[in-house]
Amino acid sequence: MMAWMGLVNKIKNRNQLMFQETTKFSNTFDKEGFNGCILKGQGNALNYPDPYYRTSGDIDIWLWPKKKAGESNRKVIVDYVHQYFPQAKMTYLHIDFPTRANVAVEVHFFPSYLNNPIKNRYLQKYFNNFKEKISRHLVYVKGINATITFPAPTDSFNRIYQLCHIMHHYFDEGIGLRQLIDYYYLLRKGFSEEERMEDVKILKRLGMYRFAQSVMYVLNETLGLKSSYLLVPPNKESGTLLLRDILQGGNFGKYNAAFQHNGRTINIKRFLYKTLHNLSLVRSYPSEALWEPWFRTWHFLWRLRYR
Repeated sequence: MMAWMGLVNKIKNRNQLMFQETTKFSNTFDKEGFNGCILKGQGNALNYPDPYYRTSGDIDIWLWPKKKAGESNRKVIVDYVHQYFPQAKMTYLHIDFPTRANVAVEVHFFPSYLNNPIKNRYLQKYFNNFKEKISRHLVYVKGINATITFPAPTDSFNRIYQLCHIMHHYFDEGIGLRQLIDYYYLLRKGFSEEERMEDVKILKRLGMYRFAQSVMYVLNETLGLKSSYLLVPPNKESGTLLLRDILQGGNFGKYNAAFQHNGRTINIKRFLYKTLHNLSLVRSYPSEALWEPWFRTWHFLWRLRYR
């Protein structure tokens, strides 16, 4: 019991630091000429009964320049980060920002992506249409000495974005329990029938409808999410497969050979394991599963060029 209480207190103290650093980073980037919003993390914590008791990770922030430049948003952001962190690690999705107060920060060029390039083009258009709205969507939490505020996505944005993020993890890294609980509390906030129908239309356009059904099954079956909060009807067949992979793979795919990183030799095996894992999902999610090996190969070549 004492160990449990100590862990709870540690989580609370960590969240106090994370909220403080979140607003500091947001203000810093704003003064440096960037609009943006906090993705996941501390924004999700506000949906919990007590925002200070969600296990925190790093800070993810989506940025774009306030003023349009002749260069791409990616280049503007990379040049800015390299002023402070010349050796910053970069992926297709984000670039690391210097750690401060033991808090890691990832600056996103865009929130997430899909393997299918046609679907991804529509997804990025969807994200970009929200830019102005979410950069002005301020959320608030009571801090130690004062109220803390920072920009965060709207619920309608998050219902699509966070599901996309979970799907990306399913194919690339393994799903974390925290991600499912985050989505559970997001859906518990409710939505109108009009909002639900709009989300369904977007999910079908993105090829994510079946995955949404699988997640609804897992949330309903394991966390007891009531039918009135389900975004789409659950699919027992694909949902059971998803739940099996989560339970067997462990938190964030810890025990799944397809997602382990342990040196060059293991990486070759990992490539094969991941390919087999994702091809096994073709029947349920053909759009992402068939494109995943191609995107992974392209991303490998992309990183060789830009590392």
